[in-house]
Amino acid sequence: MIKKLLTFIMLIFILIGFGIGIYFAVFSNPESQVQKEREEAIFGMMQTKQVEISEFFTFGQCFNFSGKLSGISKDNFESAKLYLTNGSGFEKTYPLDGKFEEGELILSTTSEMNTGLLLDDLTEGKYVALVRLKLNNSVNPKYYSLQNGSEYSNIEYYTITKEKANHKIEIAFKAKKYNNQEYAYLELGVANAEKPAEVYDIVIDAGHGGKDVGEKAGADTEADIALAYAKLLKERLETQGLKVKLTRDDTNTDSYTATNMYDTNGRITLACASKAKYMLSLHINNGNNGLKGVEIYAPGKSNLKLAQSMADKIITYTDVEYSNNTSFKKEEGVYVRNFTQNVIKEYANTASQKGYEPYALTLDTPYLYTIREVGGIATNAYVDGRNTSYSANPYCHSNQGIECYQIELGYIKHDLEIIKMQMEQYVTAISEAILEN
Repeated sequence: MIKKLLTFIMLIFILIGFGIGIYFAVFSNPESQVQKEREEAIFGMMQTKQVEISEFFTFGQCFNFSGKLSGISKDNFESAKLYLTNGSGFEKTYPLDGKFEEGELILSTTSEMNTGLLLDDLTEGKYVALVRLKLNNSVNPKYYSLQNGSEYSNIEYYTITKEKANHKIEIAFKAKKYNNQEYAYLELGVANAEKPAEVYDIVIDAGHGGKDVGEKAGADTEADIALAYAKLLKERLETQGLKVKLTRDDTNTDSYTATNMYDTNGRITLACASKAKYMLSLHINNGNNGLKGVEIYAPGKSNLKLAQSMADKIITYTDVEYSNNTSFKKEEGVYVRNFTQNVIKEYANTASQKGYEPYALTLDTPYLYTIREVGGIATNAYVDGRNTSYSANPYCHSNQGIECYQIELGYIKHDLEIIKMQMEQYVTAISEAILEN
Protein backbone atom coordinates (compact mmCIF):
# COMPACT_ATOMS: atom_id res chain seq x y z
CA MET A 1 0.00 0.00 0.00
CA ILE A 2 2.80 2.43 0.94
CA LYS A 3 4.68 1.44 -2.21
CA LYS A 4 1.63 2.25 -4.36
CA LEU A 5 1.20 5.57 -2.54
CA LEU A 6 4.84 6.53 -3.15
CA THR A 7 4.50 5.57 -6.82
CA PHE A 8 1.36 7.70 -7.09
CA ILE A 9 3.07 10.68 -5.40
CA MET A 10 6.06 10.30 -7.71
CA LEU A 11 3.76 10.26 -10.72
CA ILE A 12 2.06 13.42 -9.45
CA PHE A 13 5.45 15.15 -9.19
CA ILE A 14 6.40 14.00 -12.69
CA LEU A 15 3.15 15.36 -14.11
CA ILE A 16 3.61 18.66 -12.24
CA GLY A 17 7.18 18.91 -13.53
CA PHE A 18 6.03 18.14 -17.02
CA GLY A 19 3.32 20.80 -16.73
CA ILE A 20 5.79 23.36 -15.40
CA GLY A 21 8.10 22.54 -18.31
CA ILE A 22 5.32 23.12 -20.80
CA TYR A 23 4.36 26.35 -19.06
CA PHE A 24 7.89 27.70 -19.19
CA ALA A 25 8.37 26.55 -22.78
CA VAL A 26 5.21 28.24 -24.00
CA PHE A 27 4.23 30.96 -21.58
CA SER A 28 7.52 32.04 -20.06
CA ASN A 29 8.85 32.86 -23.54
CA PRO A 30 6.03 34.97 -24.96
CA GLU A 31 8.42 36.60 -27.40
CA SER A 32 8.90 33.38 -29.37
CA GLN A 33 5.15 32.78 -29.37
CA VAL A 34 4.49 36.30 -30.62
CA GLN A 35 7.17 35.85 -33.27
CA LYS A 36 5.53 32.62 -34.45
CA GLU A 37 2.12 34.27 -34.65
CA ARG A 38 3.64 37.24 -36.46
CA GLU A 39 5.26 35.00 -39.08
CA GLU A 40 2.03 33.08 -39.60
CA ALA A 41 0.12 36.34 -40.09
CA ILE A 42 2.61 37.63 -42.67
CA PHE A 43 3.85 34.59 -44.58
CA GLY A 44 0.50 32.85 -44.46
CA MET A 45 -0.99 35.47 -46.78
CA MET A 46 1.86 35.60 -49.32
CA GLN A 47 1.57 34.27 -52.85
CA THR A 48 4.44 32.06 -53.94
CA LYS A 49 5.11 34.38 -56.88
CA GLN A 50 7.15 37.48 -55.97
CA VAL A 51 7.66 41.02 -57.23
CA GLU A 52 11.16 41.44 -58.64
CA ILE A 53 12.55 44.79 -57.51
CA SER A 54 14.67 46.56 -60.13
CA GLU A 55 15.37 49.73 -58.13
CA PHE A 56 14.88 50.89 -54.55
CA PHE A 57 16.10 53.99 -52.76
CA THR A 58 15.56 56.57 -50.06
CA PHE A 59 15.13 60.20 -51.06
CA GLY A 60 14.93 62.69 -48.23
CA GLN A 61 12.76 60.96 -45.64
CA CYS A 62 10.95 58.68 -48.09
CA PHE A 63 11.43 55.13 -49.36
CA ASN A 64 10.58 54.28 -52.97
CA PHE A 65 10.96 51.33 -55.32
CA SER A 66 10.05 49.99 -58.74
CA GLY A 67 9.72 46.42 -59.91
CA LYS A 68 7.82 43.95 -62.05
CA LEU A 69 5.39 41.09 -61.59
CA SER A 70 4.70 38.54 -64.33
CA GLY A 71 1.65 36.37 -64.85
CA ILE A 72 -0.95 39.08 -64.21
CA SER A 73 -3.53 39.71 -66.91
CA LYS A 74 -3.96 43.34 -67.94
CA ASP A 75 -7.73 42.81 -68.25
CA ASN A 76 -7.85 41.31 -64.77
CA PHE A 77 -5.79 44.00 -63.03
CA GLU A 78 -7.74 46.54 -60.97
CA SER A 79 -5.34 48.31 -58.57
CA ALA A 80 -2.13 47.95 -56.57
CA LYS A 81 -0.91 49.30 -53.23
CA LEU A 82 2.19 48.99 -51.12
CA TYR A 83 1.13 47.20 -47.93
CA LEU A 84 3.19 47.52 -44.75
CA THR A 85 2.53 45.27 -41.77
CA ASN A 86 4.22 44.07 -38.60
CA GLY A 87 2.01 40.98 -38.40
CA SER A 88 0.69 42.13 -35.01
CA GLY A 89 -2.08 44.53 -35.83
CA PHE A 90 -0.26 47.32 -37.64
CA GLU A 91 -1.04 47.73 -41.31
CA LYS A 92 -0.81 50.70 -43.64
CA THR A 93 -1.11 51.12 -47.39
CA TYR A 94 0.59 53.53 -49.78
CA PRO A 95 -0.18 54.34 -53.43
CA LEU A 96 1.46 52.32 -56.20
CA ASP A 97 1.44 53.07 -59.91
CA GLY A 98 0.85 50.06 -62.15
CA LYS A 99 1.29 49.79 -65.90
CA PHE A 100 1.87 46.94 -68.33
CA GLU A 101 4.94 46.61 -70.52
CA GLU A 102 5.49 43.56 -72.71
CA GLY A 103 2.98 41.55 -70.73
CA GLU A 104 4.47 42.32 -67.31
CA LEU A 105 2.98 44.48 -64.59
CA ILE A 106 5.42 47.31 -63.80
CA LEU A 107 4.93 48.70 -60.30
CA SER A 108 6.41 51.82 -58.72
CA THR A 109 5.75 54.05 -55.75
CA THR A 110 4.35 57.51 -56.34
CA SER A 111 5.98 59.57 -59.09
CA GLU A 112 6.75 62.22 -56.45
CA MET A 113 9.98 60.96 -54.91
CA ASN A 114 9.48 62.85 -51.65
CA THR A 115 5.97 61.50 -50.95
CA GLY A 116 6.59 57.75 -50.83
CA LEU A 117 6.75 55.72 -47.62
CA LEU A 118 7.65 58.29 -44.95
CA LEU A 119 10.26 56.46 -42.87
CA ASP A 120 10.30 58.87 -39.94
CA ASP A 121 6.66 58.02 -39.18
CA LEU A 122 7.52 54.42 -38.28
CA THR A 123 7.75 53.41 -34.64
CA GLU A 124 10.04 50.77 -33.17
CA GLY A 125 9.46 47.27 -34.55
CA LYS A 126 9.87 45.08 -37.63
CA TYR A 127 7.74 45.61 -40.72
CA VAL A 128 7.39 43.64 -43.94
CA ALA A 129 6.58 45.40 -47.22
CA LEU A 130 4.23 43.60 -49.61
CA VAL A 131 2.41 44.48 -52.79
CA ARG A 132 -1.35 44.16 -52.44
CA LEU A 133 -3.16 43.54 -55.71
CA LYS A 134 -6.88 43.82 -56.32
CA LEU A 135 -7.90 41.63 -59.24
CA ASN A 136 -11.26 41.57 -60.96
CA ASN A 137 -11.64 37.80 -60.66
CA SER A 138 -10.94 37.68 -56.92
CA VAL A 139 -13.02 38.95 -54.00
CA ASN A 140 -10.02 39.17 -51.67
CA PRO A 141 -6.78 40.99 -52.50
CA LYS A 142 -3.61 39.01 -53.16
CA TYR A 143 -0.29 39.75 -51.43
CA TYR A 144 3.13 39.43 -53.04
CA SER A 145 6.49 39.70 -51.31
CA LEU A 146 9.44 41.61 -52.75
CA GLN A 147 12.76 40.10 -53.86
CA ASN A 148 15.84 42.07 -54.78
CA GLY A 149 16.57 41.80 -58.48
CA SER A 150 18.60 45.00 -58.50
CA GLU A 151 22.31 45.80 -58.17
CA TYR A 152 21.70 47.84 -55.02
CA SER A 153 22.56 46.97 -51.43
CA ASN A 154 20.49 47.17 -48.27
CA ILE A 155 20.06 50.63 -46.71
CA GLU A 156 20.87 51.88 -43.22
CA TYR A 157 18.75 54.95 -42.54
CA TYR A 158 18.72 57.29 -39.53
CA THR A 159 15.66 59.40 -38.77
CA ILE A 160 15.65 63.18 -38.37
CA THR A 161 16.81 64.31 -34.92
CA LYS A 162 13.86 65.01 -32.64
CA GLU A 163 13.17 65.29 -28.93
CA LYS A 164 12.12 61.66 -28.86
CA ALA A 165 14.69 58.92 -29.46
CA ASN A 166 16.27 58.66 -32.87
CA HIS A 167 15.65 55.53 -34.88
CA LYS A 168 17.91 53.48 -37.09
CA ILE A 169 16.00 51.75 -39.87
CA GLU A 170 17.51 48.72 -41.58
CA ILE A 171 15.91 48.35 -45.02
CA ALA A 172 16.98 44.85 -45.92
CA PHE A 173 16.00 42.01 -48.24
CA LYS A 174 15.80 38.70 -46.40
CA ALA A 175 14.72 35.11 -47.00
CA LYS A 176 12.76 32.63 -44.89
CA LYS A 177 11.43 29.12 -45.28
CA TYR A 178 7.76 28.83 -44.35
CA ASN A 179 5.60 25.72 -44.92
CA ASN A 180 8.37 24.21 -47.05
CA GLN A 181 8.37 27.26 -49.33
CA GLU A 182 11.30 29.70 -49.59
CA TYR A 183 10.19 33.34 -49.45
CA ALA A 184 12.27 36.40 -50.26
CA TYR A 185 10.91 39.51 -48.57
CA LEU A 186 11.73 43.11 -47.70
CA GLU A 187 11.91 44.00 -44.01
CA LEU A 188 12.12 47.43 -42.41
CA GLY A 189 13.61 47.01 -38.95
CA VAL A 190 13.17 50.09 -36.75
CA ALA A 191 15.19 50.35 -33.53
CA ASN A 192 16.07 53.11 -31.08
CA ALA A 193 19.60 54.30 -31.77
CA GLU A 194 21.80 57.33 -31.32
CA LYS A 195 22.73 59.07 -34.54
CA PRO A 196 26.41 58.35 -35.34
CA ALA A 197 28.80 61.31 -35.26
CA GLU A 198 29.25 61.24 -39.05
CA VAL A 199 25.49 61.25 -39.82
CA TYR A 200 23.55 64.53 -40.13
CA ASP A 201 20.00 65.75 -40.71
CA ILE A 202 20.69 68.70 -43.02
CA VAL A 203 23.62 69.86 -45.14
CA ILE A 204 24.01 73.55 -45.96
CA ASP A 205 26.12 74.30 -49.00
CA ALA A 206 27.45 77.84 -49.34
CA GLY A 207 27.88 78.21 -53.09
CA HIS A 208 31.30 78.69 -54.70
CA GLY A 209 34.36 79.43 -52.48
CA GLY A 210 38.12 79.80 -52.73
CA LYS A 211 39.22 81.06 -56.13
CA ASP A 212 35.65 80.64 -57.37
CA VAL A 213 33.95 83.74 -55.94
CA GLY A 214 30.77 83.42 -57.99
CA GLU A 215 28.90 86.63 -58.80
CA LYS A 216 30.56 89.90 -57.78
CA ALA A 217 29.47 93.49 -57.15
CA GLY A 218 32.27 95.76 -55.97
CA ALA A 219 33.82 94.19 -52.89
CA ASP A 220 30.82 91.89 -52.35
CA THR A 221 31.04 88.34 -53.65
CA GLU A 222 28.45 85.59 -53.86
CA ALA A 223 30.83 83.18 -52.10
CA ASP A 224 31.29 85.42 -49.03
CA ILE A 225 27.60 86.28 -48.68
CA ALA A 226 26.54 82.65 -49.12
CA LEU A 227 28.98 81.54 -46.40
CA ALA A 228 27.68 84.16 -43.96
CA TYR A 229 24.13 82.95 -44.65
CA ALA A 230 25.16 79.30 -44.23
CA LYS A 231 26.72 79.92 -40.82
CA LEU A 232 23.70 81.78 -39.50
CA LEU A 233 21.24 79.23 -40.89
CA LYS A 234 23.22 76.38 -39.33
CA GLU A 235 23.13 78.13 -35.97
CA ARG A 236 19.38 78.74 -36.22
CA LEU A 237 18.52 75.15 -37.16
CA GLU A 238 20.77 73.73 -34.45
CA THR A 239 18.90 75.71 -31.82
CA GLN A 240 15.85 73.72 -32.95
CA GLY A 241 17.64 70.45 -32.25
CA LEU A 242 18.66 69.53 -35.80
CA LYS A 243 22.10 68.22 -36.64
CA VAL A 244 23.60 70.37 -39.41
CA LYS A 245 26.76 70.13 -41.52
CA LEU A 246 28.35 72.82 -43.69
CA THR A 247 30.09 71.72 -46.90
CA ARG A 248 32.48 74.64 -46.47
CA ASP A 249 33.39 76.97 -43.62
CA ASP A 250 36.38 79.06 -42.57
CA THR A 251 38.58 75.96 -42.30
CA ASN A 252 38.25 74.67 -45.87
CA THR A 253 36.79 77.43 -48.03
CA ASP A 254 40.16 78.40 -49.59
CA SER A 255 40.51 74.93 -51.14
CA TYR A 256 37.37 75.15 -53.24
CA THR A 257 37.44 75.50 -57.02
CA ALA A 258 34.85 75.32 -59.78
CA THR A 259 35.75 71.70 -60.58
CA ASN A 260 36.69 69.88 -57.35
CA MET A 261 33.18 69.22 -56.01
CA TYR A 262 33.58 65.42 -56.39
CA ASP A 263 37.06 65.17 -54.84
CA THR A 264 37.55 63.54 -51.43
CA ASN A 265 36.85 66.81 -49.63
CA GLY A 266 34.61 68.31 -52.29
CA ARG A 267 31.17 69.71 -51.49
CA ILE A 268 29.21 66.88 -53.13
CA THR A 269 31.32 64.13 -51.55
CA LEU A 270 31.09 65.70 -48.09
CA ALA A 271 27.34 66.14 -48.43
CA CYS A 272 26.67 62.57 -49.54
CA ALA A 273 28.95 61.09 -46.86
CA SER A 274 26.83 62.81 -44.20
CA LYS A 275 23.73 60.71 -45.09
CA ALA A 276 21.68 63.86 -44.53
CA LYS A 277 18.04 63.95 -45.57
CA TYR A 278 18.05 67.51 -46.94
CA MET A 279 20.52 69.90 -48.50
CA LEU A 280 20.18 73.64 -49.01
CA SER A 281 22.58 75.16 -51.53
CA LEU A 282 22.77 78.95 -51.20
CA HIS A 283 23.49 81.17 -54.22
CA ILE A 284 22.93 84.62 -55.76
CA ASN A 285 21.99 85.15 -59.40
CA ASN A 286 23.62 87.65 -61.78
CA GLY A 287 20.80 89.99 -62.74
CA ASN A 288 21.19 90.57 -66.46
CA ASN A 289 18.20 91.47 -68.63
CA GLY A 290 16.31 93.12 -65.76
CA LEU A 291 15.84 89.90 -63.79
CA LYS A 292 15.32 90.10 -60.03
CA GLY A 293 13.77 88.27 -57.10
CA VAL A 294 14.09 85.01 -55.19
CA GLU A 295 14.09 81.60 -56.88
CA ILE A 296 13.93 78.17 -55.20
CA TYR A 297 15.08 75.35 -57.50
CA ALA A 298 13.58 71.98 -56.62
CA PRO A 299 14.21 68.39 -57.78
CA GLY A 300 12.06 67.21 -60.65
CA LYS A 301 9.45 64.50 -60.03
CA SER A 302 8.93 65.79 -56.51
CA ASN A 303 6.26 67.44 -54.43
CA LEU A 304 7.00 71.18 -54.40
CA LYS A 305 5.45 71.93 -51.01
CA LEU A 306 8.74 72.67 -49.21
CA ALA A 307 10.09 74.78 -52.08
CA GLN A 308 6.87 76.80 -52.19
CA SER A 309 6.92 77.27 -48.42
CA MET A 310 10.48 78.64 -48.51
CA ALA A 311 9.66 81.02 -51.35
CA ASP A 312 6.46 82.26 -49.70
CA LYS A 313 8.08 82.82 -46.31
CA ILE A 314 11.02 84.69 -47.81
CA ILE A 315 8.56 87.01 -49.57
CA THR A 316 6.64 87.48 -46.31
CA TYR A 317 9.65 88.21 -44.10
CA THR A 318 11.83 90.25 -46.49
CA ASP A 319 11.45 93.01 -49.07
CA VAL A 320 12.57 90.79 -51.95
CA GLU A 321 10.00 89.81 -54.59
CA TYR A 322 9.18 86.58 -56.36
CA SER A 323 11.51 86.35 -59.36
CA ASN A 324 10.28 87.72 -62.68
CA ASN A 325 12.22 84.98 -64.47
CA THR A 326 9.77 82.80 -66.45
CA SER A 327 12.24 80.12 -67.59
CA PHE A 328 11.73 76.79 -65.78
CA LYS A 329 9.10 78.38 -63.53
CA LYS A 330 6.56 76.06 -61.88
CA GLU A 331 4.95 78.34 -59.30
CA GLU A 332 5.66 81.79 -57.87
CA GLY A 333 9.28 81.64 -56.77
CA VAL A 334 9.57 77.89 -57.50
CA TYR A 335 11.58 76.44 -60.39
CA VAL A 336 12.47 73.01 -61.75
CA ARG A 337 15.30 72.98 -64.26
CA ASN A 338 15.92 69.70 -66.07
CA PHE A 339 17.99 68.98 -69.16
CA THR A 340 16.36 70.05 -72.41
CA GLN A 341 16.68 68.19 -75.70
CA ASN A 342 19.04 70.86 -77.07
CA VAL A 343 21.34 70.69 -74.03
CA ILE A 344 21.36 66.88 -74.17
CA LYS A 345 22.51 67.17 -77.79
CA GLU A 346 25.24 69.65 -76.78
CA TYR A 347 26.50 67.25 -74.09
CA ALA A 348 26.54 64.39 -76.60
CA ASN A 349 28.60 66.51 -79.03
CA THR A 350 31.07 67.35 -76.23
CA ALA A 351 31.39 63.65 -75.39
CA SER A 352 32.05 62.83 -79.04
CA GLN A 353 34.73 65.52 -79.30
CA LYS A 354 36.48 64.41 -76.10
CA GLY A 355 36.17 60.71 -76.93
CA TYR A 356 33.96 59.34 -74.16
CA GLU A 357 30.57 57.64 -74.16
CA PRO A 358 27.76 60.21 -73.74
CA TYR A 359 25.95 60.26 -70.43
CA ALA A 360 22.46 58.72 -70.36
CA LEU A 361 20.66 62.03 -69.90
CA THR A 362 16.89 62.34 -70.07
CA LEU A 363 14.37 65.15 -69.85
CA ASP A 364 13.90 64.13 -66.18
CA THR A 365 17.59 64.63 -65.32
CA PRO A 366 18.12 67.72 -63.12
CA TYR A 367 20.43 70.24 -64.75
CA LEU A 368 21.81 71.76 -61.52
CA TYR A 369 24.54 69.45 -60.23
CA THR A 370 23.89 70.37 -56.59
CA ILE A 371 20.41 68.87 -56.89
CA ARG A 372 21.33 66.01 -59.21
CA GLU A 373 24.56 64.62 -57.79
CA VAL A 374 23.51 64.35 -54.12
CA GLY A 375 20.32 62.49 -55.04
CA GLY A 376 22.03 59.35 -56.35
CA ILE A 377 19.89 57.10 -58.51
CA ALA A 378 16.73 59.00 -57.51
CA THR A 379 17.86 62.08 -59.47
CA ASN A 380 19.86 60.34 -62.23
CA ALA A 381 23.27 61.41 -60.86
CA TYR A 382 25.78 60.59 -63.57
CA VAL A 383 29.26 62.06 -62.98
CA ASP A 384 31.29 58.83 -63.09
CA GLY A 385 34.65 60.22 -64.23
CA ARG A 386 34.33 59.62 -67.96
CA ASN A 387 34.56 63.39 -68.48
CA THR A 388 38.06 63.98 -67.10
CA SER A 389 37.32 67.65 -66.42
CA TYR A 390 35.87 66.35 -63.15
CA SER A 391 36.73 63.48 -60.85
CA ALA A 392 34.07 60.82 -60.36
CA ASN A 393 31.25 61.31 -57.89
CA PRO A 394 31.68 58.27 -55.61
CA TYR A 395 27.97 58.45 -54.73
CA CYS A 396 26.47 58.78 -58.21
CA HIS A 397 25.10 55.21 -58.03
CA SER A 398 23.96 55.49 -54.41
CA ASN A 399 20.45 54.41 -53.44
CA GLN A 400 20.46 56.86 -50.50
CA GLY A 401 19.61 60.27 -51.91
CA ILE A 402 19.57 63.74 -50.36
CA GLU A 403 16.59 65.96 -51.19
CA CYS A 404 18.31 69.16 -52.29
CA TYR A 405 17.02 72.67 -52.95
CA GLN A 406 19.11 75.41 -54.55
CA ILE A 407 18.12 78.77 -53.08
CA GLU A 408 18.91 81.76 -55.27
CA LEU A 409 18.54 84.54 -52.70
CA GLY A 410 18.07 87.16 -55.39
CA TYR A 411 19.95 88.90 -58.21
CA ILE A 412 23.17 90.66 -57.30
CA LYS A 413 22.51 93.62 -59.65
CA HIS A 414 19.05 94.35 -58.21
CA ASP A 415 18.61 92.66 -54.81
CA LEU A 416 22.06 92.97 -53.20
CA GLU A 417 21.14 95.51 -50.52
CA ILE A 418 18.11 93.47 -49.42
CA ILE A 419 20.21 90.31 -49.32
CA LYS A 420 22.93 92.01 -47.24
CA MET A 421 20.67 93.94 -44.86
CA GLN A 422 17.94 91.34 -44.29
CA MET A 423 19.93 88.18 -43.64
CA GLU A 424 18.17 87.58 -40.33
CA GLN A 425 14.77 87.74 -42.03
CA TYR A 426 15.84 85.38 -44.83
CA VAL A 427 17.22 82.87 -42.34
CA THR A 428 14.08 83.04 -40.20
CA ALA A 429 11.96 82.36 -43.27
CA ILE A 430 14.04 79.41 -44.48
CA SER A 431 14.37 77.80 -41.04
CA GLU A 432 10.62 78.10 -40.37
CA ALA A 433 9.81 76.45 -43.70
CA ILE A 434 12.22 73.59 -42.94
CA LEU A 435 10.82 72.99 -39.46
CA GLU A 436 7.19 73.14 -40.61
CA ASN A 437 7.72 70.77 -43.54
